[in-house]
Formats: sequence, C-alpha cells, structure tokens
Amino acid sequence: MSNPRSIDDAFLKKTEDAIEANLENEQFGVNELSEALGVSRSQLHRKLNALTGKSTSQFIREYRLEKAMELLQNNVATASEIAYRVGFSSPTYFNTRFSEYYGYPPGEVKYRNSNSSDGGSEKSSEVKESGYSIKNSKAENRKSFNRKNTIVAVFGGLFIIALLYFIFNNSKEKDPVSSKVVATLNKSLAVLPFKNLSDDNTNQYFADGMREDIINQLSKIKSISVKSRQSSDRYESGELSGLEIGNALGVDYLVNGSVQKHEDRIKIIVHLINTKTDTHLWSKDFDREFEDIFNLEKEISIDIAKELNLVLSPNELEQIGKIPTKNLEAYNLYLKGKHFLYNSEKRSFDSAEKYFNESIVHDPEFALPYSGLAEAYMYRSWPRTSEEDYLKAKKYALKGIALDSDLSETHRVLGMIKMEYERNWDEAEKEFKIALEKDPKSVFAHLHYGRYLVYVKGDIDKGMYFFKKAIQLDPVFIYPHIMIAECYIMMGDYELALKEVNKAKEIDNKDLWTSWIIFLSYVEQGKDDLAIEELRRSWSLYPVIKVNIEPMLEAYESSGIKGVFKWFNDMDINQVGEDNVYHSAYWIAEKFAFLGEHDKAMEWLEIAYSRNNSELYKLKYDHFFEDMHTHPEFLELLKKMNFSDYSHPATFKD
Repeated sequence: MSNPRSIDDAFLKKTEDAIEANLENEQFGVNELSEALGVSRSQLHRKLNALTGKSTSQFIREYRLEKAMELLQNNVATASEIAYRVGFSSPTYFNTRFSEYYGYPPGEVKYRNSNSSDGGSEKSSEVKESGYSIKNSKAENRKSFNRKNTIVAVFGGLFIIALLYFIFNNSKEKDPVSSKVVATLNKSLAVLPFKNLSDDNTNQYFADGMREDIINQLSKIKSISVKSRQSSDRYESGELSGLEIGNALGVDYLVNGSVQKHEDRIKIIVHLINTKTDTHLWSKDFDREFEDIFNLEKEISIDIAKELNLVLSPNELEQIGKIPTKNLEAYNLYLKGKHFLYNSEKRSFDSAEKYFNESIVHDPEFALPYSGLAEAYMYRSWPRTSEEDYLKAKKYALKGIALDSDLSETHRVLGMIKMEYERNWDEAEKEFKIALEKDPKSVFAHLHYGRYLVYVKGDIDKGMYFFKKAIQLDPVFIYPHIMIAECYIMMGDYELALKEVNKAKEIDNKDLWTSWIIFLSYVEQGKDDLAIEELRRSWSLYPVIKVNIEPMLEAYESSGIKGVFKWFNDMDINQVGEDNVYHSAYWIAEKFAFLGEHDKAMEWLEIAYSRNNSELYKLKYDHFFEDMHTHPEFLELLKKMNFSDYSHPATFKD
C-alpha cells in the first residue's frame, strides 16, 4: 500500500518540475500548469491548497521568487536579467513582488550576503527549511500564516523604505505600468463634490466640471495619491465628519468647496481638511472672470500642493498649466457633455453626445470632446455595443489621440475596442499600457488592463495585482472586488470568492453583477438553497426584475439548480427582439456549457462570434468552458479569434 505522504511529495515534486521546466516562460501560469499536470484548475488549486496552504498562482510565484533569490545570492546576473530568467515580464513588477515576499528589494541581496556569515536571508532560510512540505493540519497552516503576517507587520516600515530605495535608485528599469502608483505615495487626498451656489440650478454641471478638473490637476502630482471622483461622490450630503470620510476612503486630507457662476464671473471657496484631526487647515476665496478659468484651476491646485508641502517638478507645473482649448464656449459645452456622461442620476448619452458635438463645432481642434464621444458610444449600450457604435467610438478615440496623445482615457477606450471587438491582442495591451503610463492613477485603466491579463493572457496573478491597485486608488469602487472574486472562482477557491464579492456587496447591495457572482460561488459549493436565496434577495429590489422571482423558484423546485440555468436560457432565447437575443449569445453559451450541453454551447458561441459579442475576449479562460478545452469546434473557434490552443501558451508581445 502506498504511503499517502510519499504520493503527495511526488505530486509536489512533479509540480515543481513542471514550473522549473518553464521557468523563463512568463506565460506559464495556472492554466498551463494544470494542463501540464493533466488536472483541472480547480482540482489543482484544491490539492495545492490542502498540501501547502497556497493558491496555485501563489505557489508558482513563490517558486519563481525563491529561484530568483538563489540566482541573486550567487550573483549570476543583474536583478533585471534574473527577473526575466524566472519568468517575470517586467523588472518593476518583479521588484515589487520580491519586496513583498522577502521584505526588501532584490538589489539589497548582495549587501545582505556580504554582511551575513551564513549567507542568504532569513526569509530564504525559512523558505528552504519549510519548502512546500505537507502540513499536518489546517491549524498548522493558520499558525504559519499568522507568523508570516507578524513578520510582515514588524518589518512593514523597512519594506516601505526598501521600496522607496528601489524606485529612486533604479530609474533605468522603469516600466510604464509600475507599482510606483500607490506604494510610494505618503499623502492621500480626496476632492468632495463642490456645491453649486449659483441662482441657476442647471449650473451644477460647472461645479462638477471644476471639481473634476482640480482632481485631474492634482493627479498629475506624483507625490500624492488622489482618489477618483467616483469614490468620493457618495459623500456629497455632508452627513459624515471629515474623520469618518477620511477613514472610509483611506485618505489624509479632504478638499471641498462651493462654486458660484454668474454671467462672466466665477466665485469659488475652497477648503482643505485634515481628516486625522477633522480640522480645517486652509481656506481661500477666489473671484475671477470666466475667461481666466484655466489659470484659476492651476492656482487652486498649486495652492493646495503648497499647503501640503509638496514640491512640484517643472514637468508637473507644465502639465498642471496646460490649457486644453482657447475657446471658452467649447470648454463650457464640454463640461455640460461630461456632466451628462458621468452623473449617474442624470446620465443621458444623447445629451452628452449633443454637447460634445456642439463643443467640437466651436473648436474642432479641442481633443477632450472627441474623447468624451468615444466613451459615450462605447458605453451607451455596453456590453451590447453595436458594430456601428464601436466603430464610431474608435473613430473619435483616434481623432482625440491625434489631437492630444496624452489623454489616458482615450487610449483606454481604444484598448477596450481592440480587446472586445477587434481581438487584436497586442494592440489592446499596447493601448492599456499607454493609458497607465499617461495616468498611473487611473482606476479604470487598472481595471481593464487587469481584465486583459486574466482573460486574454490567462495571467490571474498579475491581473489580481492590477485589480488590487485599483482598489487602493478607489476603495469604494466595487468592480475590482468583483473581478478578484471571479479570479478565485477560476481557481476553484469559492470561499475566497465569497469573501471578496461580499466586500462589493457591503458597498452596494443592489448591484446585480455582485449578486450573480455570489450565486455562482454558492452553486459551485453545492449550496443551491443559498444561491437561490441570493437571487431572490437582489431581484426583489427591482420591480422590473421582481416578476421573475416566482417562475425562477418554480424552475428550482421542479428541476433543481440545472432547471434554473435552463430557465435562464429559455428566458434569454425567447426575449423580444432578435438583436437582444444575439447580443446575449455568449451568456447563453456559458449556461449551456454549465449544463453539459456542449454542442448547444458551441452553436451559441458561433452566433456570439458572428455577432461580435463583446464578452468573447474571455473565451479561452472562462471557467464555464473548462470542460470544453478538447472540443474540436471550440479549439477551432479559439484559432479564429487569434488565440493559441492549450498546448501552447500565449505568445503576445509584452
């Protein structure tokens, strides 16, 4: 009879050998490892988690990092060269992960070696002693985890210093999507909605525009983290103290104010608040002609920076002082368009389009309204964007970039078009990286690049890294939490998926995507009653959807959870309007795949392909299709979409 321990040791050895054989291959991740071992992703995750207490992506990453430590200790190459040798596509990303794991950057290894009689770091010794040995119990796993957390807490300060050392002494190795975005910022700030004190209530668009511009100006200063507009919108009422808002957003300072616009004059009052003490640090009144609007925004931003003792570089001063248009009416109309595009309560894509077009009439060389039109056409019916709309979005995005190539959001929209509709994977990644380079604090650029990494490249670990950065930039933005939960579902860790998605639910308990992920997590655990209860809860919040609760419950009572998935498809397939049905084709295919009806799933995937469904970019690594990876028609569809099959990792440019 075989010794269970020896079987487990053999499995771990085989797993390590597979990683070792593909060590330099940056594309070798969870999916490739599961294929190499002949098990599903979820099986692999459960096995490794039981034996080591680690997820598959963590196991791979830490194996690479420990190999990197060996190479660094032997001084065989530079840190950048070693990063590539152990499968990291970016030296900056490697440095960040190495610092997180060992507590200091790779550049310090040789100095620590020379000062240590036994060579190597404490962390390295600890890893080598424990290795990936099988834990005797889950309790021991928890003890090991808590001990590691204690070490991290004790050396947290050293980690920050080490990371700062790396950034300021390794500028030649900068990556356009580096982690400098958050880790190096020692002050953080949020700009709350400005009050409109004008006699005309419709001037709220102008107050919103002033606030947005000040957020954008301050975001150009590298030494401060500025939370996104979306994260602070919910604190408009003034019911919470500065201390409470600061804690909720994780910021040190708040800016609030009021705007009064009358004819050709603007009056603005701006306040700066220390959230730790809930005290006003600074306040100033401004009274200017409307034609001086851009200089006024620059002055406000620089005054705030001075009050926070921030030193601005010449380039930052130049960026803050940049004037987007000399035509003030074009700018005024652009602000109106942006108000209707972003204001969730008054959103109107038609009104946004109208004002953006009028702005262009006044100044055809003004780049921002083209960027606004690109977003309007992209999102007006997303994720069911028609071919006509996405082509218009692409046209306006290209025009905006031609006029001003520094607009991050325009590059992001172009990246989404390349990913979701044109399936030009290399160009999509290029545009996402440019978007992050132009605005390293863009929440949406982090979110969408993370989606690309997870679903197009199958790099769950790196994708989650960008989702977590998005959360740091905007703590109350729910979608990065949802995407992380989807990653855990892909890895088969449904408890962690529930834990993460419930963070989104705490922020917004009405969001239907959040509810769907909770539903799926319960279904995968076999907790069907809890899954159904979650749908009932969320649907009951919407009168239009509430009417579906009874038929959904009837389907569950008569045929179980599979009956519910079949009911979903019957409802989608029989909905009014051929276009609506075909734009749902990808989601219909997912549900047929869940039911094990693979031929029907392929039928609807072909429809999704012919109708250019936006969700198709997820196809290769979508967990719904995990059992179809050997289906000939499925593999042929991957080929048509410029994907490689599962025997060859992706080879896109990095």
